[in-house]
Amino acid sequence: MPNPAPDTLTDQTQAFWEFALTHYARPGVEQACLCLQDSYQGNVNLALLLHWLDTQAQALPADALPALLAALTDTDALLSHFRQLRRELKPGLAPTAYRKLLDFELALEKRQHRDLLAALARSCPAPHPAANQPNPQPPNLANYARQLGLPDTLLNQLRGAASEGR
Repeated sequence: MPNPAPDTLTDQTQAFWEFALTHYARPGVEQACLCLQDSYQGNVNLALLLHWLDTQAQALPADALPALLAALTDTDALLSHFRQLRRELKPGLAPTAYRKLLDFELALEKRQHRDLLAALARSCPAPHPAANQPNPQPPNLANYARQLGLPDTLLNQLRGAASEGR
């Protein structure tokens, strides 16, 4: 991807956000994402980005993943702490107060999406089409899953394969 102008980055962030919301709502994906996050210390937004690139048949070079992980530095700890706080406060909060906390968390998630896309543009000028590879399925999410030690069943759930009968 070329280094996007701010309006292009905004457009990409919005497209990625919409993809992430739609994909996360698929049967089994939310549970798989929570398992990735809570049991394997993986980053859900990174996993969603890698899957989004996979669905666009864009394979990242092997050295792009460290740059994407580095882009999470500013928001990952903040999100993790805020998420824990929200979970702890939930039982004592009115629904409107809880919704405000959730909305703030979602704003942090969207910022993380933008940070990931900006890092992608800086570190990977042009992901190459997966068609040039022997396996037409880009390996982005699978590579991250291997790095975290995820079982294939969880990887398939992250891809939304359970809802497709795969």
